[in-house]
Amino acid sequence: MALETVEQAQLLILENSHIKLTIRPDLGGRIDQLEDLQTGHAWLWHPAGYAPEATRSLAVGASFDDEWTGGWDEVFPNDAAGEFQGRDLADHGELWSQRWEILDSSPLSLKLGYQCQTVPVRVEKTIQLDAEKPEARLIYSFQNQSEAEIPFLFKHHAAIAIEAGDEISLPDCWVEPAFLEFSKIIGQPGKTRFPHAIDASGEAVDLRIMPPPSSQLREFYYTSELAQGFCGIRHQRSQSSLLMTFDQADFPYVWMFQSYGGWQGHYVVVVEPCTTLPSDLEEACRNGTAAVLKPQENQRRSLTVQLQCENEHEPESLKLG
Repeated sequence: MALETVEQAQLLILENSHIKLTIRPDLGGRIDQLEDLQTGHAWLWHPAGYAPEATRSLAVGASFDDEWTGGWDEVFPNDAAGEFQGRDLADHGELWSQRWEILDSSPLSLKLGYQCQTVPVRVEKTIQLDAEKPEARLIYSFQNQSEAEIPFLFKHHAAIAIEAGDEISLPDCWVEPAFLEFSKIIGQPGKTRFPHAIDASGEAVDLRIMPPPSSQLREFYYTSELAQGFCGIRHQRSQSSLLMTFDQADFPYVWMFQSYGGWQGHYVVVVEPCTTLPSDLEEACRNGTAAVLKPQENQRRSLTVQLQCENEHEPESLKLG
């Protein structure tokens, strides 16, 4: 592992012969870049003008959209900002905006910690890179430090760099627009089976193939009742895929945020395995679809990210596309 400090920025590298992870404790502990060393493809998106050598200092409660610089953030304990059970919760939670503490490191692993301010919860994250395969395991622990039950939302927020013709990979599942007024591809309320949806004119659309930025489209949908615990993106040009696999008990939902030039001019897909549905915690609690930390509970959740080339053998159940 290499540690470089440039203007107080922290760049930590985990690397084997297949994959290179750049991690930023000073930027919410996020994976800032995930590189396929075999194809040369950099999977994570950043906006134009992003300076990886710079750091930042944000207050808890900063606007996520105003400060978003891509990479693989995590969102906890909530998404939508506002008061919830007597607490003032920040926009997209607080993990993404704050510096994390480095607890332990080795050439192939890194452990980070963060003490939440909006809820009495200690969060720790371990990133373990496989010694030989293009694969990393992300393990999270959430320690409830109170005698009260804490409903929460935890999701990955991985901004994927895309090109026209790339594909979204999901198992058989239900799809529904998160906010129909935002949608420019799905045009009807209610659920359909992935990859199919209905547009505003009543015609069937395929949600897999990514249109060019000239389309000026955008979409944001929730998925539920996944037949298997995986999601990902297939990169057409390199004939490779980024795949996230997980236990559906840990992440029963996947949110897919897509801007094909139609939101702030960005061209990006954000892949978001999530514990909770929808984004509003009050509604999720009413629906029984919020994750919960019991009093003094230490809860663990994990996800594996792997890179796959099309000529590699993979389990039949996880064939993509």
